[in-house]
Amino acid sequence: MPRPFLALIAATLLAAPAGAQPAPDARALLQQVTDAYRALTSYHYEGTMAIQMIGSGMDTTLTVPVTMAADRAGRSHVEVLNPAMSVVMVSDGKQTTTYLPGLGQYMRKPAEAPAGADSAMPRPPQGTPILRYFSPLEGLVSGSVTGSQAVALAGASSDCWVVRVDVTPPGALSRDSTARSVTTYWVDKARHLILRDSTHITMRNPATGAPMEVRQATIWTLGRFDQPLEDALFAFTAPAGAREVASFGGPGSQAESELVGTKAPPFTLADLKGRNVSLASLRGRVVVLDFWATWCGPCRVEMPRVQNVHAAFKDRGLAVFGVNFAEEPRTVRTFMAKNTQYTFPILLDKDGAVGDKYKAVAIPTLVVIGRDGLIKAWHQGVRDEQVLRDAVAKALAEKAPAARAGAGAAGRPKAAAPRPTAAPKPATPAVPKK
Repeated sequence: MPRPFLALIAATLLAAPAGAQPAPDARALLQQVTDAYRALTSYHYEGTMAIQMIGSGMDTTLTVPVTMAADRAGRSHVEVLNPAMSVVMVSDGKQTTTYLPGLGQYMRKPAEAPAGADSAMPRPPQGTPILRYFSPLEGLVSGSVTGSQAVALAGASSDCWVVRVDVTPPGALSRDSTARSVTTYWVDKARHLILRDSTHITMRNPATGAPMEVRQATIWTLGRFDQPLEDALFAFTAPAGAREVASFGGPGSQAESELVGTKAPPFTLADLKGRNVSLASLRGRVVVLDFWATWCGPCRVEMPRVQNVHAAFKDRGLAVFGVNFAEEPRTVRTFMAKNTQYTFPILLDKDGAVGDKYKAVAIPTLVVIGRDGLIKAWHQGVRDEQVLRDAVAKALAEKAPAARAGAGAAGRPKAAAPRPTAAPKPATPAVPKK
């Protein structure tokens, strides 16, 4: 055998650490992960998700604190403090309480029966960050173990396999032929539990069709497994001012029923050029207020629909305003400069006080105010464009309030303004319902 070839073999053997563990097959390792989570008696994660959205002038970064815990007695704790819509779900095994801090509302219901000590650990609720830990093979297209890395957790270091997997894009993204979702897991070699994860999604912006990407990384600072968990973790105490409700915000919600038909709270806000706009100055027109923020993903889905309604009805007596929630004016100006397709004015609710008056505690929130100054519709969350179109058309069809005449001529009121021409048949929504 030639000496150079022997030297190459020797160098290769010397480069490999003595007793190095060969990388396992990715699918086999993920099956071990599934088995490990099914066998748990309890888990308790705490950490943060860093979410970054890039593209179409909508670059933004969020840091979301997360707590996830459960045991086989049926107790659970889910806490995701997302700026757009936080949620806390706590169950003591007998009663489950769901609390939405943004709405200041909570709802109680009987807990589902616990799985029992001889059954698999129950999967977390749909949409929770660690749901995929329990079934990492679901939607798997391909995968590979790319190496190993130490991960620090609660002051201890664990040697982990780094597993990179291509998975079927989630939800509505599966209809986007360009969408691709790649997830990386850091899997503890000893316990086969996931101690860190990250996901990179490339797709078309559902609002504009332009390319964009979403990056999400979950960094856990606490991870406890198969340990007794404190009772306090599964107890809910209603915060001051929170209300128990039968159902949360949306059609027929308490906030909607409280506001619709009442006088719209007055306000004066500055636009992006520093000019003040008051609700009083808009008397006699139908007004739409869209409470939003640049970092709010659902708001960016809603904005093209608001723009379509603005374009369709602006010449029929409609005034549309985007009311930005508590962001720096420079941030809002930069966003609008990159998104020139939005032509309705933007107002700055610098301290969120106006949003509070309109119960816009979660965004997007859209409010339709009639010619008479009364609130005609209140919607929270992303809705089909037709919902807003119908509310605006109905408000425009109402007669304007009669104005009082000045002194003299027996003080008789002036004739009411003529009924506006009926709005045309609403167009098909520009953005598909998510």
